Amino acid sequence: MEIRKIGDFIICPIPADSELDPVEIEKITSHTHNTWQHDRFDPEKRENTIQGKKAELVIEKVLKDNSTFRFLAYDKMRKDGFNKHAPFDGIIYHDDINASVLQSAVDQINSDVAGSAGDSGAITVETREYMETNGIYTIEIKSSLLQYPRDYRCINGDVETVRSYDNYFRLCEYIKKFYDYFVYPHFCRDNKNITSFYDYTKYIRNINHYDIRDKEKFVYSLMKQEFDNACNIYTRVFLDIKRNEILIPGYIVKTRFFEEPRIKKMPSPKSQNAIYYMYHMQYGKNILEIDRDEALLKWNRSAAYQRLFCAANPNCPHCGNKMRMVEVPERKFLYVCDRCPKELKWMELADIYQTNM
Repeated sequence: MEIRKIGDFIICPIPADSELDPVEIEKITSHTHNTWQHDRFDPEKRENTIQGKKAELVIEKVLKDNSTFRFLAYDKMRKDGFNKHAPFDGIIYHDDINASVLQSAVDQINSDVAGSAGDSGAITVETREYMETNGIYTIEIKSSLLQYPRDYRCINGDVETVRSYDNYFRLCEYIKKFYDYFVYPHFCRDNKNITSFYDYTKYIRNINHYDIRDKEKFVYSLMKQEFDNACNIYTRVFLDIKRNEILIPGYIVKTRFFEEPRIKKMPSPKSQNAIYYMYHMQYGKNILEIDRDEALLKWNRSAAYQRLFCAANPNCPHCGNKMRMVEVPERKFLYVCDRCPKELKWMELADIYQTNM
């Protein structure tokens, strides 16, 4: 597949409908459950399914042509008759993997999904650990349509005419700064009262009737649970329909979401109550460099745990003393330094964690 490189972005043609399996598309459409988009009907579900499958196909081709990783869509390995919500979009693994190891992972995935309650397919943490140990990683691929005119203002509406390299570069820079990678929280996807990470922690405490005294211990435990149940890799692709192109900004590993957790709602009428962990797209990695990603080459769950939020107390930027987290009830968490004078001792979380919060 022919690709263009603009900075860290990859730009390639949108796959044709003829490259997709129409039978598979109809099966997925007829079995798709509405999550936060409660008013979707079959035509819209079909359109969303086609868009998602084209995104998967592009990722599959890019990896095959430019790396040692191979992509296998969940829909190509599933055994549930499309009856349950997919736990991930696919897996990636090195092209020299032992076939029996790959088959064992697929068998464990299908066994977990068959045994999961309700209509949501889920896999166990043990299965995730088995796959990671053997260099098999779950991946979530989010696809979005570039919106006209909003997303094209940075290039003066240059949509259908021949686009200059400078305008491609401006568009890519805009996407990196405007958009985020995102993932649903493990314990709740849709709640009108949750608008921040603090709100989410309060929700978890309330539904479980927790009386939490050690705030840091509770938050760290929550971060480990979120990490354990998330996919390994998250990417996004953007469809530029008017130019029949797909733009791929890169990807992140799941650890990024839970080092500096930021939860927000998506600015859309249909998804106004959906909540997501978000991570700034500008800090993602180029997918063409995935073969050299140390986070995947040397995947280490224990080491990742030590990077999660609240794994350790941060040092005060003024005096170097260890700070502690306190709660302003019903509002937010703060850090306090017990050594600094009153005018310096209180700090917002975002003052300490400045990359994503």
